Amino acid sequence: MKFEVISTNLEEVKSDSVVIQFFEGTEFPESVLTLPESIRGEIASPIEAGGFKAKLGQVLPVYPKSVGPVRCFLLVGLGKKQDFSLEAIRQAHGYAALKAKEIGSSSVAVPIPNLPPYSAPEIVASVVEAVNLAFYRFDRYKSKVEDSKYPELISLVVEPDVKTLCDTAAQEAVIVSEAVKLARDIANMPSSDIPPKKLAEIATEVGAASGFSTKVFEMEVLERMGMGGIVGVGKGSSNPPVLIVMKYDGGGDTYAVVGKGVIFDSGGISIKPSEKMEEMKYDKSGAAAVIALMKAVAELKLPVRLIGIVPAVENLPSGNALKPGDIIKFRNGKTAEIISTDAEGRLILADALAYASEMKPKALIDLATLTGACVIALGTHASGLFSNNDRLADALIKAGEKTGERLWRLPLWKEYFEQIKSEVADMKNVGGRPAGAITAAAFLMNFVDSGIPWAHIDIAGTAWTQESSPEKSYIPKGATGIGVRLLIEFLKSEIKGG
Repeated sequence: MKFEVISTNLEEVKSDSVVIQFFEGTEFPESVLTLPESIRGEIASPIEAGGFKAKLGQVLPVYPKSVGPVRCFLLVGLGKKQDFSLEAIRQAHGYAALKAKEIGSSSVAVPIPNLPPYSAPEIVASVVEAVNLAFYRFDRYKSKVEDSKYPELISLVVEPDVKTLCDTAAQEAVIVSEAVKLARDIANMPSSDIPPKKLAEIATEVGAASGFSTKVFEMEVLERMGMGGIVGVGKGSSNPPVLIVMKYDGGGDTYAVVGKGVIFDSGGISIKPSEKMEEMKYDKSGAAAVIALMKAVAELKLPVRLIGIVPAVENLPSGNALKPGDIIKFRNGKTAEIISTDAEGRLILADALAYASEMKPKALIDLATLTGACVIALGTHASGLFSNNDRLADALIKAGEKTGERLWRLPLWKEYFEQIKSEVADMKNVGGRPAGAITAAAFLMNFVDSGIPWAHIDIAGTAWTQESSPEKSYIPKGATGIGVRLLIEFLKSEIKGG
């Protein structure tokens, strides 16, 4: 599938299908006014008959009787104008893309409307992301793959004065959405095919292709480095743990991003219930997002220095596995009493955060499917945000609103740190059921050097589609790839100076 940006009147477009966007209860958009009156009448007919209300995501094909290059007009609802956002653009055009595929369109034209406060390049990027991601399917393990064809060409119709900017926006959106698809692929893969060492190989291959370096630390080195959390969790599996360190140097400020890479989480000795345990292949979603983020940043050639760190382990029960009551020592010298081996993500992140802190980044962010408690608190509609820095938190929240990957900030008051105090070590790895997502974040904060702006993003409710997940046209069932678009937007805002 190819995306192109063109400047022309809608009546001159020769695409198989043409998208026409409507708000609820409004008149024809400006783009339609250039069409012949007979065509406008055919488009108006289902609206007047009440068959098209322009609800967000509603798509109605209209086949004109007149002979011409356009076989079908796709009427697309943007919902209520007062509720309009870039997320509405993504939702609407994702559904339009799926309908175009359903009716067999080989090419689709999308007029880019003038909809302040959003610029044409922003709308172009949102359309491209939505269309590219709506067509994603994880079908590599199916013996028979759906053979229906996708549109070969998506033409984005813009005004001449913004064509160059829109060209750039479209190209960048393709890069970002392809990175999201990589994150989905990694997260969707069964653990049998992607043990820690294989994940490291994937990161290395992606780095070689995209333009960042990769270094992999294996068990013996991790032991010498004092990575007690990674070693402790990983020693229960026959597939040893690794620490993947990726570096991209585009000049500018240094940022570090850490992704939880639990390839599969059985809970260890504190084993999980069997129901839905198959979903624990998604416990590597933070790692998937960080590898994909490195790919996107390198291919976009953003003027930043970015360090991506992924501690990769399998959390399994065995004679060598970590046990409740054990005490482990981390990279920064702090110790933790193990209350539950099912609270393993924070143990591997602790070492990774301590290691990242040594590099003194301008900001340090971690992404992790960390706690079921966060799902209870926020459901599947937002990721939990915890931070020691208001400016960083605000910038991430703003990026989340723009990308549709919403964040909700939760507190880190000193009372929560009291819950994880231990009688025999510096801390416990769990603080009980109350405020479980917060005490997990409090645990992590012990491994970030003071003075480094840090944010923890708990994506347990948003990393894969669950029963209560909101339906989104550009997110099929399975891994969502969350975090990639969010952090690209955050880094771009940092480059612009907020």
